[in-house]
Order: sequence, then structure tokens, then C-alpha cells
Amino acid sequence: MTDVATFRDPRQTAEFDLAGSVVVDASVARLLAWLLESCLVLGEDWDDVPPITKAYVHGADTTDDLLDRLCEHALLTAYQAELVRAGRGEEAIVGSYRLLDAIGRGGMGVVYLAEHVHLRRRVAIKMTTHVVEKHPRLAHRFYAEARSVARLRHPNIVACLDAGRHESRQPGRPATDYFVMEYVPGKDLDSLIRDDGPLPVHRAAAVFKQVADALAEAHTHGLVHRDLKPSNIAVTPDWQAKLLDFGLALHPRNAMTEPGTLLGTVGYMAPEQARDPHAVDGRADLFALGATLFWALTGKEPYPETGNPINDLTRRLSAGPPDIRTVRPELPADLAELIDQLMAVDPDRRYPSAAAVSTALQPFTRYAPTPAPRDLDDEDDGDTSRTLALVVDGDDMSRAFITSLLDGEHTVRQARTGPEALAELDRAVYDLVVLDATPTGCSVQQILAAARRSFTDTRTMILVTSGSLPVAALSGLVSVGADDFVTKPFTPTELRSRVRALLGRRDTAVGLLIGSETLRTSQNGIIRTPAPILASTSASPWDVMTVTVAKLLVESGVLAPGYRSRVARYVRSLAQAVPASGEYARLKDPTYINLLAASSALFDVGMLVIPGGLPLKPGKLDADERQVIQTHPTAGADVLAALAEKFPSETACVSLAVELIHAHHERWDGTGYPDRVGGTDIPLAGRLVALASVYDSLRSRRPFRPAVAHGRAIRVLTCESAGRFDPTLLTALAAAAPRFEQIHSEYPV
Repeated sequence: MTDVATFRDPRQTAEFDLAGSVVVDASVARLLAWLLESCLVLGEDWDDVPPITKAYVHGADTTDDLLDRLCEHALLTAYQAELVRAGRGEEAIVGSYRLLDAIGRGGMGVVYLAEHVHLRRRVAIKMTTHVVEKHPRLAHRFYAEARSVARLRHPNIVACLDAGRHESRQPGRPATDYFVMEYVPGKDLDSLIRDDGPLPVHRAAAVFKQVADALAEAHTHGLVHRDLKPSNIAVTPDWQAKLLDFGLALHPRNAMTEPGTLLGTVGYMAPEQARDPHAVDGRADLFALGATLFWALTGKEPYPETGNPINDLTRRLSAGPPDIRTVRPELPADLAELIDQLMAVDPDRRYPSAAAVSTALQPFTRYAPTPAPRDLDDEDDGDTSRTLALVVDGDDMSRAFITSLLDGEHTVRQARTGPEALAELDRAVYDLVVLDATPTGCSVQQILAAARRSFTDTRTMILVTSGSLPVAALSGLVSVGADDFVTKPFTPTELRSRVRALLGRRDTAVGLLIGSETLRTSQNGIIRTPAPILASTSASPWDVMTVTVAKLLVESGVLAPGYRSRVARYVRSLAQAVPASGEYARLKDPTYINLLAASSALFDVGMLVIPGGLPLKPGKLDADERQVIQTHPTAGADVLAALAEKFPSETACVSLAVELIHAHHERWDGTGYPDRVGGTDIPLAGRLVALASVYDSLRSRRPFRPAVAHGRAIRVLTCESAGRFDPTLLTALAAAAPRFEQIHSEYPV
């Protein structure tokens, strides 16, 4: 083995023969040998290089040329090459990891993209700066951060995988501490908003609901983050949020800060944290969450810096929250009030917990801008894009107030008396009735019964109001037909949020009959069970159906547990990695990819009607059995097509599901089944789901075969399945492979 020390100065003198001709630049050979020995260039990668490429690399005239050629063939990164050129190549090896690039810098350390030299898993490594080494208290805080993150196990918190101390081989250079975190592809929220602009409401709500869930987990362990801001939230290409950097976290038993030290970022810091960072609780994080949500929705700082730190800090101690609707007036008033409450100067006025914030954000994850209000004269013009609401209240002021609250999002009609309400319910089917509990001219039970009689394929949701009846009486009305109640006086936010929650439940409150019977395969044949009517939930009808089918596929042993969540994420990751050209541009359309992800869990539904336990048979199938198995795409598509009439509001989902179910076993070379079509004649949905589903199948242990490792699964798909998959999608799979492995680890079998 060659002494590593001989390569600290790679620029050695070339060797000459007696005639004076150059034989070889000895430094080139020695440097290449050291790169292989040190694992900066991985031996397995070098072994896979074609002979012609090896000859090209060996033919480098100088060490600089050698490094350029290694970078050209992706055997070194540009960052590694620069370290080697500077005589600091050994710094690129930290423990069992090789550094690939520097991706971030903070007050206590530098963050690198790295790779485990044996597992080939990409990670992020945070290493201390020399400043930290000179201040032991900062080093304690560095390890406190590592321990804090290691204690937390949550899909929306970046996981800590390892930690240690790296001893330098160069005399006089101090050791550096490091800890290893999962690598999160994508952007931090700060960069995302600067590059792409403010988020739409539904997207922001989904991202910040995840962040609130992460904070709830941290607060459960007694940790207060104290530095929540846009740059500390990572967002993956498939919109998973990851909370980063617990370096300033307040620990339940430790005080790591000198008195009088200002901790955090002023523009996102709660007023009480500016006064005393030790005296805060989780509500300080909720303030920062609201300020960060303000940034995500507007692209503007809630408290922009003026250049005068004293003035900025003074303003933070007393100034109330800015009104987000002055920047984006189209935002829903309820969301503006939520942000205002999160950013209240008084912590007691904020939400009581991060879990409560997560719940409050849930309705906004389904938010879509509503059309402009129509004139009452246009109510019957055939526009069905707005829900129809009936307000029944004998008090003119109360009726007008409720109408004004609903009119922006719904077409609203009014009834002053019970008989007027009964006449309206005979004339039209309403999505919503807001009903005073003491109508004049008839009983409240009569109106409840009439609203229920008007039900056809859309359930009428009924919200009862009262300023005089006790809560016990109002709750009794729920048992005889009402869906919810609210007592007067109520705030605008309270009424609108109750209405949104009711309408979110409306579609599934009907009860979905998914066929006359359930077909389930077992080793003893097919089991038939009458299908129950599903209970009301907050999910859409399509979600209820896919969850039910997924459960049947898992219970029958056809697919592995958790596949529904995994496959949907694989689909999104592939779509993100595909170039936006030609027909693949469809995969950049959020509406299309949402439909595809929602329908992807149904790809093998046809297996439920295959008799004789064939889907679970160990060993090879004979010709007749293969022929039976190959009917499942057609059978599954037929089952879904027959359900179309039961999902009139889900036509797009049903159509796409039928398409991908029928096509997911076709092959690019035309040798698949059932129709033996090939190339771009195979629907794009079928091609995409085929790749995602086969990867998940390979990674999942089945009764008739073991699971395979991630690397093996990728090689099978990309190198050992010639002609089976769309080449463009295979290229995308290679790019998305690290994300696939991460998804599988987060939703294990």
C-alpha cells in the first residue's frame, strides 16, 4: 500500500528515459492510487468503468488533467477535486463518509452533502468550525443539537443518524466534531419562495400542517426550537416538509446560553424570546410558525429589517402582527385570522399547542379559490360550481349576518319562517342549511326531516344555531338529524370553519356502496362478503374507496402493508424528476399528478377477483395459470368502470384509474399484456405506475419470495429489465432513486 503522506503534494516531477523523452508523470499514477485507497474514488465505481475510459483517465498528462478527467466521468465531484488540488484531499473523508459538496453554512458549522462509502447512502454532515473548537460551550451546544434531533422520531423532522469526532492527519490541525443527518433533497422554504414565488393556500397549509406536527413532537419531548424560520424548513420535491436545525433548542433541564444573549432571528422571534430566551415555551415556536407562514404566502418579511437593530428589536417587543390581507387580499379571512392569532404579542392569545395549529390548518389543505359572487338573478343559470346554502332564521339581523358570512363562497337563499324553509326544501336540493333551533310556524324536527327527504346523491348538511337553548338541547338535535350546532353569539371565523368542516364531510356522508359484494382471495379460493355502506368521514369518496381497496389487497396478501402511501409518493417523485417536455409535461400539472397519485393504489385491484389463490401461489405458474393471472388488468379495469356511476363527482379519478389499471402490465417493447401495445401507445399513467409498483414489489417481502435491497431493485429495473419500461422514466428513476429509498424507509413494510 502506498503511503498517503506522499500525496499531500501531488505535483511531483515526471520521470524520463535516457533519451530525455517523458515516460510517465509519476505523480499522476500515485495520485490515482491514493484516490482509490482513500475511497475518494470508489473502487466499485472504478471497476465498472469501461476499459476505454480507464485508458483515457490513465492518459492524463498532469494531476490537474487527471482530476478534470475523473470529474468528467463523475468519479470525483468538483468540490473533491478542488480539495485535492489544494493539497487537502484527506479532508474529504470523514469517518466512513466521503464529502461530495458544501451545501450550507451556519454559525457553528458547515453542512456537507456526503455519501457512506460502503452503503452508498447520501447524507448531510454538519461539521463544527474552528471557532467552535476554541469555545467549549459552543461545542456542548453542537452536541446538544445532535442529541436533541436523535431523540426525535418523526417524518417531518430531519433524523440524526450518527455523530463523532474527526481527527486530522495533518500536524497542527485540530479535530472537528460532526453529526450525520438524513439528506433531504429539494429546497429550503426561503429559497423556494424566492425562486418560485408565494405558495397557494392549499399548498402552504399542507406544508405548515406538517411543520406544526413536527413542532408538536419536539414539544412533547420538552424541546422548544427557538429558531424556526424559512431557511430551517426543507421542502422535498413531493412537498414533504422537514424541520431542520435544533442548534438553539431550549432543553427542558439545560440552559446553554449566557444571560443577555439574543437567540434566534429577529424577524421571526416571539417578543417574549427577545426579552428572555430562557423563559419561553412552545408558544414562542408558534409565533415563529405564523411569521414563517406569512412569508410563505406573501414572499415578504413580516417584520422587515430597517438596518437599525435596536429599532428592530424594540418594534418586536411591542408591535402587533401585520395584516396579511394588505399584501394578499384574496386570502380567506379565516386563514388571515389564524396567522394573526399565531403572531399575537401576548402568548396567551396564541393557539394553545402546535397540535391545535395542525388541526386548524387541515381545512385549508383542501382550499380552492371560489368564483366571484353571482347576482341573485343569475342563481338558476346552470352554474353548479358554488354550493347552495339556505339560512333559516326569524331574526332579520341574525339572518343577514349569517348570509353575509356565507355569500362570498356559496349561493345563499333565505327563509324567515319554518313554512318558507319547507317550501325552499321542496323546491331545491341544498348542500347546506343553517337553521335557527326555534323556527316560527313549525318545529325544528319538521325542517330536519324535510332536509333529509330532499337528499338524493348529495347529502344536505345541517348546522343548527341558537342563542337561547342550552348546549344539551342543541346536542340532542344532532341525534335526530342535525350534523353540528353552534351557539350565538359566534365569531365569523367560528361559523365559517364549522361550515367548511361540514361540507368537507358531505361527500362521504352519503355512504358509499362499493359493489354488491367484496371479493377477497385466499389460499382456499375466493371469499365473497356483502359490502357494507361506509360511514361518514372527512375524506373524499375516492379516498374512502382507495383506502378500502388497499386494505383488502393487504389483507388478502396480494400487496404489502403501507404500499398505498409508498406508491403515491413514488409516483410524485418520478413526476418531479421527469423533464417537462412533450407528453411528460403533463406530469408537471399539479391537478393531473394529484389525480394519478390518488388513483395509483388501485393498480392491482383485479387480483381480488382471481380465483384459486393464484396470486399467492409459491413457485412458477404453469401456462394455464399465467393466462388466468394475465386477466387481472382487464378484470380490474372492468370493476372500476362499473363503479363510475357510484362516483359521479369523481369522473376524472375513475377514468384515470381505469387507464392505469388496464395498462400497468404493458411493456415498452410491446411484449406485455393484456393488449401487447408498446412505446408511447401505452398510456403515460400506466407506464409511470408500472415502474413505481414494480419497485415497491421488489422491496416488499411476499409469501413466495424475499424482499431485495434498494440497490438491487434499482439495478433490476434499470439494467436487467431490457425493453420493459419507458426509457425516459428509467432516467428519472435513476435521479429519484435516493428519494425512493427514503420513502421506503419512512413507510416500511
